[in-house]
Amino acid sequence: MTTLRPRRPFRWVAALAAAMVAASLLAVPSAGGQSAPEDGPISPRQWPRSFLAIPELEAWPNAVRMWGPDRHQTALAVSLTLRGAGGYPFDSPDATTGAGRSLGSADGWWGLGVCPRSVIVVASDVPADAVTAASLSDSTGRSSEPYLRRVAASDPLFDPIGGFARVDTYAAPILLTDSVRDGADSLNHAARLAAQDLRAGGCNAARQAIIVGGPAAVPVEIERELVSIGYDEVFRVSGETRYGTAAVVAQSLGTRSIPRSATGCKDSSAADGDAVLAFYANSVVEWRERASRCELLGRTVVLAVGLDALAGGWWTSFWQVPVVLHDGSDELPEETAVALSLLDVENLIVLGDTSQVPADVAELAAQIARAELRRVAGADRYETSVEMAKIFGGWWPTRTGDHFARSSVCLAALSDGAHGAQGWPDALGAGAFCGAASAPSPHEIPYAVERLAGPVDANEPGLVTVARRPSAAALSAALPRPKRAAVPMLLVPAGATELPEPVEEFLRDVFVPGRLCSQAVGGIESDGSGADDAGAYAAAVNEGRCFAPGMVLAFGGEAVITSEVLGQASSLVSGRLAPDAQPEAPTLVGAYTPHHEDPDRIEKAPDAKRGLGVFASRLPFDGTVFHRADADGPIGRRSSGGTSTSTDRDWVCLPRGTYGDARWLVAETSPDRAPHLEADLTTLGWYRGDVDGERRKPQPASPGCLAMELSEFDSTYVRAVGPYGRTLRSVAVVANGNRRFRLTDVVEASEPVSGGVPSDEPPSTGENTRLAFRNRDPGVFAHLPPHRQQVTEAFVSLEIDRGFGAGRPHTFNARWSVETPSGTVSGIAEGEAKFVSDRWELRGMSVVRSGSWMRSVYGTHPDEPSEILAGAAVAGLADDGYGAGGFMATIAVNDFGSDDDTIVWRVDAYINARP
Repeated sequence: MTTLRPRRPFRWVAALAAAMVAASLLAVPSAGGQSAPEDGPISPRQWPRSFLAIPELEAWPNAVRMWGPDRHQTALAVSLTLRGAGGYPFDSPDATTGAGRSLGSADGWWGLGVCPRSVIVVASDVPADAVTAASLSDSTGRSSEPYLRRVAASDPLFDPIGGFARVDTYAAPILLTDSVRDGADSLNHAARLAAQDLRAGGCNAARQAIIVGGPAAVPVEIERELVSIGYDEVFRVSGETRYGTAAVVAQSLGTRSIPRSATGCKDSSAADGDAVLAFYANSVVEWRERASRCELLGRTVVLAVGLDALAGGWWTSFWQVPVVLHDGSDELPEETAVALSLLDVENLIVLGDTSQVPADVAELAAQIARAELRRVAGADRYETSVEMAKIFGGWWPTRTGDHFARSSVCLAALSDGAHGAQGWPDALGAGAFCGAASAPSPHEIPYAVERLAGPVDANEPGLVTVARRPSAAALSAALPRPKRAAVPMLLVPAGATELPEPVEEFLRDVFVPGRLCSQAVGGIESDGSGADDAGAYAAAVNEGRCFAPGMVLAFGGEAVITSEVLGQASSLVSGRLAPDAQPEAPTLVGAYTPHHEDPDRIEKAPDAKRGLGVFASRLPFDGTVFHRADADGPIGRRSSGGTSTSTDRDWVCLPRGTYGDARWLVAETSPDRAPHLEADLTTLGWYRGDVDGERRKPQPASPGCLAMELSEFDSTYVRAVGPYGRTLRSVAVVANGNRRFRLTDVVEASEPVSGGVPSDEPPSTGENTRLAFRNRDPGVFAHLPPHRQQVTEAFVSLEIDRGFGAGRPHTFNARWSVETPSGTVSGIAEGEAKFVSDRWELRGMSVVRSGSWMRSVYGTHPDEPSEILAGAAVAGLADDGYGAGGFMATIAVNDFGSDDDTIVWRVDAYINARP
């Protein structure tokens, strides 16, 4: 994996006029009025973000959540994720996904990489007509296609209104819109945006649209609206009641016999380490009553009450199984009975226990259909969802986690609430999505996503690579694939803080670490914090001693699937080796934090020392403990030490301990433009010790500098990004060359005033040395743009603090000043010290604090530059400083004592204030 990459060209689009509503549906806001990214998860930057729609994509260690503030926006998030063909936020910190700023130009986020050929529109107020809609969505693209009535067309002469036609429903997502019952007469904003994006935006394969529900549910006006968006044909399927609608959907799908070429299930046993689903013909289902046995059921139809039908959406979609509905009473609805008599049925599968579909009703239905009766049921709908995972997906626990490595489950909420069912719209959309996730990829080589397993500071980063949707093509055989192809939907109660017992026990029994894994990690903590030795877990995953963790695909926001439940599931699919806590945003500690009373202001962080934090410099930070990296990766110790005079590169540096829990450091000029640079700290080794191989405290964040090209015209923003896309507020580094204070050469000085222990005392003593050097004719010039003055006197006083005890770094702090005919410039410095042979090498951050020359140019109280993004912190202003930069010094220890020491030092700083 490339940990750093060169600058990519910025892609700009013009600001869009407010009147251009249609265009705005496929574009993100313009650059005007931008603000820095907020703390926490960041969805792809091209996704809409306004009061009209805010779909979200949120990653966890072994989970991803698709959600929005309401059910319509959750459906939009699911639709956008369906076509995602990249790895953000798991294997990249770039929220722009390296693409343009419009929604239609981007697809680099995590998803299935599928462009559907149609969309399904349902009313969102009640589940009445919608519950069987998922069965229309064809997961594999091999369905015989439903036969539906056309209600609108772009070319009515060629496609007559009222005529019937086969509809290609490959991967069709469910779009939710407001109902006529709510006064709607058009698609809501989220549904229109999704429909337009799939027709003529990020995808262009969707040419047909299906409306499920009658004109009293989904407005007639939507038919013409879909044509105006660009859909060639619009179809509507409906009945007088929900049972009638389900019957019409079932009849449109029809049933088929087992093909003569199919002698049995493609994968006859799920007990041998993996299980692969196969499509044979519409309504032909794989039935696995135990792990080692599989049989095919032809001409299959499902009978269920509405909400239980939703839970089976993933497999009824995959195998295109007709679903008819019951009302929970002791009598079979007439529309359902008629449909069963007209359909050619051999196998009738009842979902739910006898409290949902009484035994007499089930037997009557089987008699009407002249079919063999089978029932899948648990004690409640949550256990029923588990039973469906086993029987239709081959997810029978084998007590061996390796048999389920990299496999995914869907998680949706479904409850009977006081005001109707809760969570059903998310479960409806999940059915079609999870069915598509279970199908082989249509691409010859499916894309693979790499995500981190274990902590960022592990000695060896744990990396899990998995093909999101495995292809059957031979060229994809080398890509790691899920051991279970099926992606079943498991149900949880809406708003619960714990997984229901059947689901928790199921995941615990499926994802079981082996003996070698348990030995490697030292056991599992009982408090949910994961492996006893998290670093060892990362290495064990890489070495194959621990299975590659599974994945949870969650549908809905905090109100239906709480963080507690999602965290628990994310941990269980790793064998409880990953923590169950919600991932924290990484830290970029040092100078700044939101003000304790006013969040729009910043203040020095409580643990900051003299504003120590991110800084930019053109001084070469070589020969010390600082890591260095550029676009070609790590830069080795290419210098034997000494204060080099080379200043031909821009560096953005982070002192020790100023970042934490970050996988990446990102440098950018705008959150809506591709980053200048992405540094993967885990693979660069910044958490595994300093560049000289020593592990110094506080660990694990070692000091380091990134070489990059800093813009003369735009501020550079540095962000810490966690391994799952969570971020922290940006720190602005104003690196305008026209405001850079610098010395033209190094300052040399000797005969210091000294105190403390002699400079040549062994570094391990833990004492400090104080030195003060003055040179009244250093022979250098100082630049304070636009001025240049000769330095008539240069002064620096330093205190070197020797680290006492194993792993303690040696540090220094300094005060410096230069005097010129125009006045003085003074500042402070702080950083790392290292004793090398007969010299001390000092590298660190410098802050320009004051001086008469500085005040005459920039004033007494400099303000923050006005051009930075709202909400961003600014480097170098924590202590009323004018700016920050680097400090370098080499102190030669000559004979005994400190009196004959000599120093070579240099300083620079980018002034953040305006003249």
